[in-house]
Amino acid sequence: MLLARIVRTTVLFTTLLGVATIAAAELKPLRDGTELFVDDVRIARKENVTRRVHAAEKLDRPVMVSDQPWERGGGPRIYGTVHRDAATGEFRMWYSRQYATSRDGIHWTKPALDVVQKEGRWTNFVLPKSGGAVVIDEMEPDPAKRYKALLAEPIAVGGFSGYYSADGIHWTRYGDERIFTVGSEIGHILRDPATKKYFAYIRPYAPKPRPKNVNQKRLGAVVTSDDFEHWSEMQVVLTPDAVDDAWATEPDQRTEFYAMNGFAYGGSYLGIIPVFRIERILPKVKQGESSFDGPMEAQLITSRDGLAWSRMAERNPVIPGGKDFDKSIMNVAIAPLVVGDEVWEYYTAINTTHGGTIPPKRIAIGLAKWRLDGFVSLDAGAEEGVVETTSLPAGEALPLEINAKAVDGTLTVEVLDEAGAVLPGYSAGEFEPIRSEGVRHRAAWKDRPLLPCGQAYRLRFVLQNASLFSYTLVRP
Repeated sequence: MLLARIVRTTVLFTTLLGVATIAAAELKPLRDGTELFVDDVRIARKENVTRRVHAAEKLDRPVMVSDQPWERGGGPRIYGTVHRDAATGEFRMWYSRQYATSRDGIHWTKPALDVVQKEGRWTNFVLPKSGGAVVIDEMEPDPAKRYKALLAEPIAVGGFSGYYSADGIHWTRYGDERIFTVGSEIGHILRDPATKKYFAYIRPYAPKPRPKNVNQKRLGAVVTSDDFEHWSEMQVVLTPDAVDDAWATEPDQRTEFYAMNGFAYGGSYLGIIPVFRIERILPKVKQGESSFDGPMEAQLITSRDGLAWSRMAERNPVIPGGKDFDKSIMNVAIAPLVVGDEVWEYYTAINTTHGGTIPPKRIAIGLAKWRLDGFVSLDAGAEEGVVETTSLPAGEALPLEINAKAVDGTLTVEVLDEAGAVLPGYSAGEFEPIRSEGVRHRAAWKDRPLLPCGQAYRLRFVLQNASLFSYTLVRP
């Protein structure tokens, strides 16, 4: 008991320090000021370049497995959240119903907390229900509600309940009723930096083994709220199409989306969704197994408002299935983390297809990594490529950073006026060419290290044998 009290006090003290830090912070997306090239929304012209989706590099072993006496049920699932404290660098993970901490994001500690006992031992169980996502609400003025959780009710009940907490460990339910009655099993949560609304990304319907219509499949949907208690009507925003099902040849075969996911990143919204190719329906399964069988991989989706979503033309996986512990990618954390010059995303891994037999079926949590902004690039070969942006609004003079790979080629940047004419002092001939790989190349035109001030402008990237990932207006 004494140990549990010490742990609780330590966690609460650390957490409240974090609350003091984030209370004054403005709500911003990951990589604020960055423009990715995941779509053409802010591209006025592009020639001789190809958009390419990049798969993450994955650790060759899981970062979280069931290894404590109180853990049962096949393995941990990251239906939840991983957060890194900006002040201390500590990683915190809410997964299944449990909580863990880490100094490096790879080796995790499961503290014995004073919330749930199993067989006479204090455990790291903190959430009242499984299948939950936690958001640290930087805009919440009430310290008692700084943490919010969206937790799925049992499939037979449906919908989601809301919870709040001061420390992320001890939770109180919002009233006696579900905060919304639609949805099933898995919910992800975002507080939108642009509108300050809450977006809940949910699976709208409980799936049927042999669906008679699209509303009996796993799809993606969104509901929104101003206060986390009163929610809009559900909008289905992600359904499989003919491209998804082109592989299917048998009546039971189809593609579904195991979960819906979305997060704000630079000027875009991205989602990493598990695409489930159901190959067969198993007639008999044991308790804990699934009759839906087939592989799963994670693909990228994009949006400009977090509500209307698009698929990539190239639907290669961003987190592909592996050969060992992660043959299937079942879900991901609600948002990735930017760690130094990398993007980290934690995911639920299965060592078999979804309908695998227990044993050998095991579930664990893995870690996928990209270079900074490294989801998608625009690539040019030997023929010179051009990418020209739409107008950027007039503002202060800022440094420009370019994320590019030009080890065997070159990349230059020009600054244009709104009519497309090169501004004096900002021509390609005055630019210091990029001929290496780096995520933070600082743009410079002879004696001009900053972008122009007080007028709208456009950027023209000219590349040869190079890849362009993003550009960033570096604000103080």
